[in-house]
Amino acid sequence: MLKRSLGEKIFNIFNLLGMLIFTVIIVVPVLFVFRNSFELSETSTATLRLWPEQFSLVFYGMVIKDESVYRPLMNSVFVTIVGTPLTLLVNALGAYTMSKRELPGKNFFAYYMVIIPMLIGGGTIPGFLLIRALGMIDTLWAIIIPGLASGWNMTLIRNYYWSIPNELTESARIDGASEMTIFVKIILPLSKPVLSALGLLTGIGLWNTFYAAMIYIRTPSKWTFPVKIRETVVKNEGNDKLWEEMMIAAGLDPSELLINQAGLGGAMMVVSMLPILIVYPFLQKYFAGGIMVGSVKG
Repeated sequence: MLKRSLGEKIFNIFNLLGMLIFTVIIVVPVLFVFRNSFELSETSTATLRLWPEQFSLVFYGMVIKDESVYRPLMNSVFVTIVGTPLTLLVNALGAYTMSKRELPGKNFFAYYMVIIPMLIGGGTIPGFLLIRALGMIDTLWAIIIPGLASGWNMTLIRNYYWSIPNELTESARIDGASEMTIFVKIILPLSKPVLSALGLLTGIGLWNTFYAAMIYIRTPSKWTFPVKIRETVVKNEGNDKLWEEMMIAAGLDPSELLINQAGLGGAMMVVSMLPILIVYPFLQKYFAGGIMVGSVKG
């Protein structure tokens, strides 16, 4: 075993400290959200505890009983389930075109249609005018379609394609396979690691869509779940009469308990995190490998 130098040991110590601080910065706010979702009394939220002092599931009961929550939740499910595979398909096809070194006009496509738009965007107002001209205002397609093509994702997938031996595709061409057959039966099955990693990132982004939904969606029944969370938090903040009605409906006495008004928003945030927490373990084995291979090969 090689002995590490003093400089390497010092670097490892600072590296571990930096990662520890970074982890604390990320994890502690999440734990506070979990604590608030289970904390019943507002008087207990002034402490720095990461666990609830008055444990209760009343906020989760409010979320389950609120029928206005289900439609935005299903809208987010639709956007994620439909948008993720479409995004992967468009980026995979674009990357396959970029991976052809002998293709005429490849450099033009790569630089002027992928890299430059990736670095320079039109902005919010031109984007809104384009979506309005396409007739997609107040539709869920306004959230899905603008993000289908990503220059960054195409570049990662293209680099992964370059790691696939040419002999596989050349032998298929000799046997008479078309480019689409090669793409579907050879390239896509071998690209499962990078597509799974990018699919996870894309799905998380679509599930958490807030800004685009605020701009393009006008009808409350078409809101995504993050927009519903914001609407619930803003509507309930400082509205004592509404909280009294909600407490009475939950079987609580408003005169005896000062309820934690941040608890309902915390419960909705926890509910919004559950699908990602459930799906991530199944894709974790592909995540690190797919991103690393796609970023360094070629």
